[in-house]
Amino acid sequence: MIIKKIERVEVPVEKLEQSDWNIYIDTDSVFFSAVSMLNYRRPTWENNDQETIAKFVDEIAGEMQDYLNDFYDMLAPSVFNVSKDNHRLEIKKEYIAKAGIWIAKKRYAQWIILDKGVPVDKLDVKGLDVVRSSFPESFANLMKTVLIDILRGKTQNELRDLIMDFKHNMNQLNIAEISKNSAIKGLKKYMVTDGTLFRYKKGTPAHVKAAITYNDMLKHFKTPYKYAPVRDTDKIKWAYMRNNPFGVSAVGFTGYNDPDEITEFIKTYIDYDKIFERELLKKLQDFYSVLGWGQVVNEAKAASVFFDFGED
Repeated sequence: MIIKKIERVEVPVEKLEQSDWNIYIDTDSVFFSAVSMLNYRRPTWENNDQETIAKFVDEIAGEMQDYLNDFYDMLAPSVFNVSKDNHRLEIKKEYIAKAGIWIAKKRYAQWIILDKGVPVDKLDVKGLDVVRSSFPESFANLMKTVLIDILRGKTQNELRDLIMDFKHNMNQLNIAEISKNSAIKGLKKYMVTDGTLFRYKKGTPAHVKAAITYNDMLKHFKTPYKYAPVRDTDKIKWAYMRNNPFGVSAVGFTGYNDPDEITEFIKTYIDYDKIFERELLKKLQDFYSVLGWGQVVNEAKAASVFFDFGED
């Protein structure tokens, strides 16, 4: 179909830079690159502003749309025995993106500049942690910034500096901004019922441990009647802890109505390194791996900055 389309607009295949312009196919969508067509039709297209470039691509997309729909009108009666006026096969152009990055099937981001014929300038994200409600707020914001910067052509060094600055300054953020969000299920299943605090049954998920720890801390600090304990179906925030007097690996909290003792405990023992590595570094590495950039940070050159939080 693409070859026929090229023939229709009288572009010799040998003059185009590649023979396959398909970037990605989803259930009901197809993404094509227009670069080769732009290079052939409008050799100086890159010198134009974003809105003009979008119109150039929209013209190409419109021709492809019309050609394929004409083909469907011919296909329906000859193959499916349905008249060209009654079949439901139809191609529609949707939007034009200036750049995109595909991590895996149904996991991608695009910088959209034309949506249904209307000029826009927006980030569209599918299947990445940026759009997941469990992802810490500040991490989601950083991921969005990194995605936009990648799509707009910023260099690996520029992004490394951005990420290192964020890591170094995490201890200045509110703990709620760097904590995961989770709905709690199975508290009774994993609780130890002999009255011992800060113990869990084998196989207890990290977020459930964090919820149990919060309830045990209410008892330890003698505040169980002033603050409601976490119950099944409640939603909490939680964070990993470094070595601490209670020997707990994670603590949950509400983020809006918690005892001062628990809040101070979290601020004192929160494990910034582990949170960053578990919740953000691996996600960023997905982007870098797709781009062929290697490791997010060259630790041999920057470890002293990257892992040094200092003390407040």
